[in-house]
Amino acid sequence: MVEIHRFRAFFSEVQNLDMPTPGGAPLGAPNSLGLANLIVGLALRLALAVQFFAWARANAAPGGDVFDWRAWITPSPGLETAAGVWALGRVDAALVATALLITAILAALSFSLGLLTRITAALVALGACWHMLVVLPEAWAQTVAYVAIAIALILRGGGGASIDWILSRLSRFG
Repeated sequence: MVEIHRFRAFFSEVQNLDMPTPGGAPLGAPNSLGLANLIVGLALRLALAVQFFAWARANAAPGGDVFDWRAWITPSPGLETAAGVWALGRVDAALVATALLITAILAALSFSLGLLTRITAALVALGACWHMLVVLPEAWAQTVAYVAIAIALILRGGGGASIDWILSRLSRFG
């Protein structure tokens, strides 16, 4: 009977200040499930997922079959050339370009599902800082927006419409 009450408390929108979450914040705190947190988390994740997916498809080799997985991770010649410059000539350009494509696709998938959102956002923040310092310092104004979105996702998480949120609620239930 107690488990049923705990289940309802974790998955309801009712504020139950007598039952704090393991992190110490009451269920009615801003990081709990609420309509605003759900919308903000979903919007931030969707914005980054679309950006990473579009970048990966634009920099993959042209003319590949959509259902061939090699076409998704084969870099275009322009990306290989740019990756050689970005890696400062210390690592093979083809390897760096392929790793960038795979990372972009996995990041888009992670943000779409809301799985490992905070870790992926931390990687986005580090990558954006690398972009500001090494790749294209002139585009710092646009890159700051990526850092801001990444920091918001690191601090808030993926929101209520994410696998992370569901898994955290299920782990608290047990």
